Amino acid sequence: MPQELFGRSEESQIITEMLESARAGAGAVALMEGIIGTGKTSLLRWAEATAVEQGMLVLSATASPTEQRFSMGVVHQLLGTLPETAQCWERAFATRSGAGAGPAESDYPLLAELCAGVGRAARRTPVLLTVDSIQHADRESLLWLGFLSRRLDHLPVAVLATKRCGEPASDPQLLVELMEGVRPDRHVYLRDLSPSAASDLADALCDHDHDHESVDALVACTGGNPYLLTEHIRTGPARQGAPPRGAGHASGVLAGPTPADAPDERMRLKSVKERILCMLRRLDPHGLEVARAASILGSQLDPDILAGLCGIPVEDACRSLTRLTESGLLGPHDMTFRHPLLAELLYEDIPCAERGELHRFAARFLWHRDAPCEDVAAHLLRAHRLDKPWMARLLLDVAQGMVGRDPAGARRLIEKAMLHGLPDELGTRAESLRIQALVSLDLPAAAHALTALTAVPLGPEERLQETLRLSDILLRLDEPTAARTVLEGARGASGAPDAFAAARLRERITHVRIHEGTYRPGDGDEGEDRLERVLLLRTAAGESARSVRRIADRVLAAPRAPYGSPAWYHAVLALLWSGEADEAQRYLDTEVRLAGAEGTVPRIAEALAVRGLVQLHRGLLRPAEQDARQALDLLTRIEASAHHVGSLVRSVLIDVALEKDDTAAAGALLDGAPPLSGEQHVTWWRLHLLHSAGQALGRLGQARRGLALITRCEEELARRGVVNPAVLPCGSTRSTLLLAQHSTAAARRAAREETALARRWDAPFALGRALIAQSAASSGREAQQLADQALEILEPAPTPLLFAHALYQAGRAHQRVGKARRTRELLRRANEVAVSLGADCLAEAVQRELRYAGGRPDPRKDSTESLLTPTERQVSELAARGMSNRDIADLFKVSLRNVESHLTNSYRKLRIRGRHELARFFSAEEESAAAPVLLYQPRPELTPSPRLRTG
Repeated sequence: MPQELFGRSEESQIITEMLESARAGAGAVALMEGIIGTGKTSLLRWAEATAVEQGMLVLSATASPTEQRFSMGVVHQLLGTLPETAQCWERAFATRSGAGAGPAESDYPLLAELCAGVGRAARRTPVLLTVDSIQHADRESLLWLGFLSRRLDHLPVAVLATKRCGEPASDPQLLVELMEGVRPDRHVYLRDLSPSAASDLADALCDHDHDHESVDALVACTGGNPYLLTEHIRTGPARQGAPPRGAGHASGVLAGPTPADAPDERMRLKSVKERILCMLRRLDPHGLEVARAASILGSQLDPDILAGLCGIPVEDACRSLTRLTESGLLGPHDMTFRHPLLAELLYEDIPCAERGELHRFAARFLWHRDAPCEDVAAHLLRAHRLDKPWMARLLLDVAQGMVGRDPAGARRLIEKAMLHGLPDELGTRAESLRIQALVSLDLPAAAHALTALTAVPLGPEERLQETLRLSDILLRLDEPTAARTVLEGARGASGAPDAFAAARLRERITHVRIHEGTYRPGDGDEGEDRLERVLLLRTAAGESARSVRRIADRVLAAPRAPYGSPAWYHAVLALLWSGEADEAQRYLDTEVRLAGAEGTVPRIAEALAVRGLVQLHRGLLRPAEQDARQALDLLTRIEASAHHVGSLVRSVLIDVALEKDDTAAAGALLDGAPPLSGEQHVTWWRLHLLHSAGQALGRLGQARRGLALITRCEEELARRGVVNPAVLPCGSTRSTLLLAQHSTAAARRAAREETALARRWDAPFALGRALIAQSAASSGREAQQLADQALEILEPAPTPLLFAHALYQAGRAHQRVGKARRTRELLRRANEVAVSLGADCLAEAVQRELRYAGGRPDPRKDSTESLLTPTERQVSELAARGMSNRDIADLFKVSLRNVESHLTNSYRKLRIRGRHELARFFSAEEESAAAPVLLYQPRPELTPSPRLRTG
């Protein structure tokens, strides 16, 4: 089928049957009706080509509005070259040469003679008569076509005509009479192509590769109209489905102004635009004006507003809307443009100055009719002037409501209001809203604008709010000294704030000092909450993880520490460091949801970055990397990726890359990070980056440089009074780097010091990590005992990755003392956990050590295939798809306890806590596996493991 007939299989079948009927001697009439661009002419030409292939005589005509006044013009196009009707034309022209032609009945002999001539020609060769755009045919031609259609029963003649919806006919009565003679099954209504057919047509027309998104955008922009789609592709590169600029609703106009097109871009669809303009002028005297006004309003096609915009009576506007709907330009239900591209072309055809005035008038009409404020603001945004006081105020009101969900759109509204002048009482509010939008768009620009705002005279309450906001932004840009200066300046300014405001300033100063490292817990500053001060003191000193957990729970209890506040993060991190990683994850999951619904981009990025750190502690490498990547993208968008939590994000990504044995990615992250050496101040999150960078340099063979970074990290922690190894394991990392330099004694001392501090803190993660490092730096029985202690501590803890490292170290220690069987057992368990977590670096080291111990590592395919037995895999897959244990037992004809046993083994091998986590390894949409095998197999080594085939 040619490309013109994509999606027209039913219509082509009707035409084929009609031609076969005519060749068999039974004449037929068919009419194809549709809106502009649906392919009526293409289908007509296909019918003509098909008729010629079948040996038929094809006589075609095209009616046009300019020839309507010529009598019998269409009939002459059809029969002018037919010998059987040649003698009729002299009489026809003589009859019609006078100004006053007689009634139709007086031409009966001429009509009958023309029909007889067609009959004589058809008896020699079957005939196909085609008339394109029959609505434009002259009255006499319509009369003759109706005359012929009623006399085709025994003639091998087929008549095929096309009609465009909505356009007036020269004689509506005669056209209706002709249409009534068409059989219902041969009255074809052509509509726009379906999305799949339109996509196929776009793929066929594109002579170069287009991705699916661009093709889908083309289809959406053209509404699936074959003509518009063809012209859009044929005349130039697609604009990737740009939204129509004439859409007056918030989602269209508030999405942002489209830059002016280049000259060639404006010209490439000129023929389409001119054709549409001509059709609109024919439809109705006011059709073009109303269509342009509709492109301005978008979805708000109120006849009263349209009449006001066009300056015409409401009755005329209603009539024009009816014609536009009948012609197919507007949808019959929602009264919007069927094809966004047409709305855009009409919108572009309006002169720029007139367009701005129309938007201003539309905004006034909508405002007086209490339309939604966002719809009014959409028009004000495109108006060339704001001449009423309410306009600027409305723009600010709408911007305030959308600044959280669409900061870019809010910024455009605010700047539009500021450009056209604001009353003095609205100036401060507008600048404050603009800064609020800038926080989610460009953090350095927001800091600059907020600094200028705090320099102007403000009220005490406003000054306090802006000062606190400025200090928060400066802190997120790693400028704690400037933030503290701003806060202290506000506290010491004349007209001191009240007691509540003073307390807030002291609290914020304390948090700034914590970030920059000048704060000491319990040094007499009363700026922080008493519980928070105790929490910080005990966490830094590493005295008792159990007591810190209790204090953190009290701090997190509402309403003491609101979600996302500095005190809240201190408590969540205290939970993480004291061994409650699962609890910390639950709090952070809630904060991520709250930040996404209500917060700004910096808050969302901070929540994601800290959650990535928690997931890294839990050994969830893929979720940790996803959170960190998302946070880095957000920070890059607001020009803040090199500051504040940007350092934590890079730290998490470097650690994940090292665990995945992707040293190239770790090196790239180091190259893209801010300078790690120098005299610049080290902020809190930068400590984590220094530590991760030290580890990465050690893996890259630069242990000396890594030790320098770890030394600086230790010095900074000591300056802050932090000795707790749970915060950053500098001792373990130093020990590892010293071992790489073959300084075993120094490595052992560093690991022992950290172990002693970790025992005092008494949290599983910190102590297990220190014991692993000390075991690696020791030898003989001592190394074995230390590794066994680490295993005993970490096995019940929710830290599978660290537990895998402990298994690996224990296997190495047992091998050195000659316990080969125990070595292989430990290393196989380490391999299971490492593979399930995606820790490729550890898995390769484990398998290498396993070979040295005489074992045979499992082939590295994917996590489930290499870890689970065939039966465990089958049961786990069914559980992941939602089947209950009882249903699985019934399917396999075994006991419920047998199923539970296999699931328990799967949970242990995959290091998960229940069936809700099986989706990480088994997709619920997977094709079901083959028929089930019995769970009890007397000789499992001889039993194949076919895939399940259930459902």
